[in-house]
Amino acid sequence: MNRYFTKRSILPLLGLFFSAVIFLSSCEQNKYEPNTSVAPGGGTVTTYKSYTLTSASGATVYGRVVFYKYNSSVTLVEIGLYNTVSGTSYTSSIYQGKLSDNATTALKPLDAISGATGEFSSNKYFTINEAGFYDKLSTYSANVKVLSGTTLVASGDIGANAAPVAQSN
Repeated sequence: MNRYFTKRSILPLLGLFFSAVIFLSSCEQNKYEPNTSVAPGGGTVTTYKSYTLTSASGATVYGRVVFYKYNSSVTLVEIGLYNTVSGTSYTSSIYQGKLSDNATTALKPLDAISGATGEFSSNKYFTINEAGFYDKLSTYSANVKVLSGTTLVASGDIGANAAPVAQSN
């Protein structure tokens, strides 16, 4: 035999190998089914209204803003944009009146939007904690603007100023 492998050195290695095989094959392996039950208060939000955000003159950014009714006092807002620039942060707000009114005072500043994802930077949804906001949404004369610095890149009328492009009750 080879000088590195003698009967003396192989027997302990074989014993260790067989011990490991016996140990691993004797362990009971249970296949557990996933727990798909929802925690209290959890679930999906199915009531929503979606509005189009179109590119401003000279810009290529466009997308949608979606308002979800979480409950009677909480409305969730989600923005999804296309053609945003990675490394750029965009501001977004809800303004009073129609887009054509050129309102400059934001009624509800929303979160910043990441240029890398086209979505809110800090959370998937912006939360509006105002009782009845979603229920009164269709009566609001408002619009949403997305800016890069002070330059308007995308905007869209919402509420009474535009029909939702998609909605569910």
